[in-house]
Amino acid sequence: MALYRYPGTTAVNRQIPKNKFYQMGNATHKLEQLFVNQIERIHWANKLAENTLRIPPTDEVKEIQIFHLHTRVEHLDKRILNYIDNQILSPIIFEIHYQNKIKVIATYKRLSHTDKTKVVLDHYYESAWLTENSRQDLPIVLNLADLYAHLLHALLPFTVQDEINTAQNIEQILQKQREISLLQKALANLTTKLKNEKQFNRKVEINQKIQQLQKQINNL
Repeated sequence: MALYRYPGTTAVNRQIPKNKFYQMGNATHKLEQLFVNQIERIHWANKLAENTLRIPPTDEVKEIQIFHLHTRVEHLDKRILNYIDNQILSPIIFEIHYQNKIKVIATYKRLSHTDKTKVVLDHYYESAWLTENSRQDLPIVLNLADLYAHLLHALLPFTVQDEINTAQNIEQILQKQREISLLQKALANLTTKLKNEKQFNRKVEINQKIQQLQKQINNL
């Protein structure tokens, strides 16, 4: 489950004007239009930190922000999230609120090793559409980095067996997810090719490649 119930002590409950983000990062006109057309309002809902959650920080993760984005569209352009993530150094968990549904989206974010004023972003992962009453309590963790790893792990599209979702191995888990995604795309392409192939010998050859890919995926 990816939708959590955050303690009252973490509440910020502050609406952020959209133009605040434009001013922070010199957004292009095209990006401003995306904000206008797709975002109704942005709500800074919670701050997960040592003084709000009583969980110790680490050098990598000192705070985690929870942003509610109330949208005008069901399929939000990820460029909006990418832009916001690049303006704020701490990790952000986005809750996309559309009509009566909620979707959680986030990327693994870390500070650049060469410039601590910049961030490095991974692929964006997202949950299915959920309802407000599906929220559950936060897990018990040792520190904020482990909490961040847990929140991200809940969004991954594939289950990595026997992996523990802690900060020590989250990058390894995400790398496996990227490998699985690439293999799944290759598998889908081969499956389509198999359906369209007329020659028996080529069908056998393609089917062998499909089996090899499935084996690779199962071994990850």
